[in-house]
Amino acid sequence: MAVRQRSRNPASRLFRILWRKARTLKRLVFPPTYDPFTAESAAGAQVAYFFADTPSRIYQIAQWLPVIEKSPANLSAVIITRSAASTEELRKLTNIPIIHAHTFDLLMSLLELSKFKAIIYVNNSYQNFQTLSYQQAVHIHVNHGESDKISMVSNQAKAYDRVFVAGPAARDRYLTAVAWIDQNKLITVGRPQLDLGQTPIAAEPKLKTITYAPTWEGEDEGNNYTSMDLYGKKIIDAALNQSDCRTIYKPHPRILTSKDPEVVAAHKYIVSRLNKAPHQVLIEGDVIEVLLGTDLLISDISSVTLDYLYLKPEGAIFLSDRRTDFAVLESESPVASAATIIDEKSVDEISAQLKKALEKDDLAAKRAEVCRYYFGGIVAGESSKTYFAAILKSINEHEVAVSELTRTRRSI
Repeated sequence: MAVRQRSRNPASRLFRILWRKARTLKRLVFPPTYDPFTAESAAGAQVAYFFADTPSRIYQIAQWLPVIEKSPANLSAVIITRSAASTEELRKLTNIPIIHAHTFDLLMSLLELSKFKAIIYVNNSYQNFQTLSYQQAVHIHVNHGESDKISMVSNQAKAYDRVFVAGPAARDRYLTAVAWIDQNKLITVGRPQLDLGQTPIAAEPKLKTITYAPTWEGEDEGNNYTSMDLYGKKIIDAALNQSDCRTIYKPHPRILTSKDPEVVAAHKYIVSRLNKAPHQVLIEGDVIEVLLGTDLLISDISSVTLDYLYLKPEGAIFLSDRRTDFAVLESESPVASAATIIDEKSVDEISAQLKKALEKDDLAAKRAEVCRYYFGGIVAGESSKTYFAAILKSINEHEVAVSELTRTRRSI
């Protein structure tokens, strides 16, 4: 009788073990679209991006997908999810291998068997702390944007081995807001999500483009930076009043689901005005493509404003201040010193200020200075290389540290 040979393929072995464990536990229920063979890809992957949240926060990982897709061979990557709904949505957006770890037991087995060298986090989900228990990989927090919102920094950063930041401004943000943060774990990498070669939105011949890109109102007043409720209607009226210009409206996705009646009313007003003009209302579509085709940006304290500064430091910026306190605004958001401010005192002068800025930009030199502060001199196109090099360096340093610990334990 022929003897059946066991496969020596580590990927096949991983799949068999995971599948057998799942059946034994009888607690694993794969979603209908689950493809169990995607688990095989974990055997050779060096890096895992961990995303535990539901589809309402999928934008946080979505902006990293093009970067992950460009991972070099020595940093091959997978995405680990905990939500079945997010798994299905992500599979519509990318061909990156996605592993849905439905149970905690499966998650732990996956980490142990796969031998990832780095686990990367795009937010501060409480479920991140489940994978942080895995000591064999370096844990890197990269966040999902770069802005001056206070929500960008958290005491949770202390839990990660490395925290990748855009530049000196982000480092200072941590050092002034989080007590006892280890500044050695803060690593500057620029903005790799913006180095993907997007094509600017189609230009209108002989017209300059003004883009209004407001943020949403945040979870509480302390994180509320939107201009929509206070200034939104006047901003769009002023933009439409400019000659030889087109106006684009690109709101934060969460404005569309806002429960704030004034935000809702402003959104409806803006859409109605632009549709009648006609100008452009961009609910869907790549915000980076919009920014690349923008000559003047009107926005709030948000990642959009700093993305524009990185991509087009030559482009004029109008920044809202809902609290009408410039000293506090500049302290919280240094880009304010290189922008025209919209607040309670100046909101009725927006039209004249727009006209002046479109004719002559007096803040270009100041924006170049501020841009260096935010991105450490890393210019558009260079961040991806810096980012992958930082991951590899972190992996190597972590492996050396783990080896030293192992030798110490053995010598005791």
